[in-house]
Amino acid sequence: MTSKIPWILPEGVEEILPPRALKVETLRRKLIDLYLDAGYEFIIPPLLELSETLGGEAHDEIASHAFTFMDELSKKNVSIRPDMSEQAARIDAYRLKSSGITRLCYAGQVLKKDISSISRSRMTFQVGSEIFGDASLESDVESINLMVESFKTVGVNNLTLGIGEASLVNLILDSFNEVPIKRKKLESILAKKSQSDIKELKNKGLSKEKVDLLLSISKMYGDETILNQAEETLKPLGNRVLEKLEYLKKLSSKLEFGQGIKIQIDLGEVPGFKYHTGVVFSAFTKEVGYCLSKGGRYDGLTKEDDISRPAVGFDLDLLAVSEIPSVDYKNE
Repeated sequence: MTSKIPWILPEGVEEILPPRALKVETLRRKLIDLYLDAGYEFIIPPLLELSETLGGEAHDEIASHAFTFMDELSKKNVSIRPDMSEQAARIDAYRLKSSGITRLCYAGQVLKKDISSISRSRMTFQVGSEIFGDASLESDVESINLMVESFKTVGVNNLTLGIGEASLVNLILDSFNEVPIKRKKLESILAKKSQSDIKELKNKGLSKEKVDLLLSISKMYGDETILNQAEETLKPLGNRVLEKLEYLKKLSSKLEFGQGIKIQIDLGEVPGFKYHTGVVFSAFTKEVGYCLSKGGRYDGLTKEDDISRPAVGFDLDLLAVSEIPSVDYKNE
């Protein structure tokens, strides 16, 4: 009997069919095994959260990406998770009793209300790991190394590792507080690194000095030598900016990956989520033209007695990774 109802899915939502479904599941298992072997504990956060507490201290930003609706049972608004790292932070803060260092990992689907301009999808399968309670340089290095090892584990050996500093961009843009252009607009233009769009800001009331500074920042990407150039250009902005650059120098000196891994420093990188407070990092490969993994430091969440809880971690887009031709889930 033929159904009279057309079977279609909402725009931006897809079914994962054979053999890709088995590939995604096999890769998920490999990554979770990697994290468990590295000393991380596995958690399964809930698919639904109360909208009023979604994202914790990053509520406004996380909530802006979430599907939200009224729950008939609780009579409250609930949201489908658009991100899992913040759920891990909540579990660390309110469900686990340890006040020391905690390492957590997770895997699951997330859904955003807006369609990605790159993948044309609203859903993905997020796999990641987080370190809580450790503010050291070594924990940043550990998280970056584990992200790189994640790609090696699934068969991706040629990576470009992008490294930036979220608080550096914030400090620089803090000097733009008195300009007639909204900060969100400045972030958007800087993220695109469009020289013509930056120059156009002269016609919108931005001084030549500020425009030249944005042009310089947009060009501050390359190998580790870019940090020395940045010190000379950004020195007038003060010691806090110089301290961030010095931290990146120390960090990059501790990263040793061998052949196939290229490090690119990007001092003008604007993170996708604004709750990042320190080093940010991402992974790309020539086989696809968009970011496969992203992470960074997001200190500031509280665990108890309003004490700041340092945190760093990353997640990768497993559906995107599964589309890379070189990734063969049958290889052991």
